[in-house]
Parts: sequence; structure tokens; C-alpha cells
Amino acid sequence: MAIDSLADVALKTRTTPEDAGELRCDACSEPIEGEPAGRGLYVWTRGDEVRYEEPPLCAQCATAIGITALATWSVEEEEG
Repeated sequence: MAIDSLADVALKTRTTPEDAGELRCDACSEPIEGEPAGRGLYVWTRGDEVRYEEPPLCAQCATAIGITALATWSVEEEEG
């Protein structure tokens, strides 16, 4: 479910009828066979309303995003 009309249009253009049943990685758009290796997290707020979306990620993107986040957190911890 989209938070506004612009997000709704973006979601509709990403999912076409011919690939509606096919699971694709949210980061690279490659097809995912079987279960996703990970999931992202989008959080939208509007007033008191909070919406969450957990898009699927392929193994390569899930690993890359996780390692990047860990490295960024590690650097922030070292800097104080």
C-alpha cells in the first residue's frame, strides 16, 4: 500500500501484469528464485500514521547492504 499518489504510481510501474508473480530484488531488480536472502525496510510517516514496507533482497544485495551498514556503524563507533 502506497503512502501517497506519487508512491502509488511508482509501485504500479514497478509491477507489471506479466511479472506480478515473479519475486524481484528491490535493490537490483534481478529475479529471485525461492526465498529472498534478506529484506530491506522502508518506513514512512505522515502525521500519526506510520507505514512499513519490507521489500525482498537477493543474496548479493542483502550481503552488500548488510556489510556496508556494519562498516558504517563500526566507523561511527570508533569516531565517538
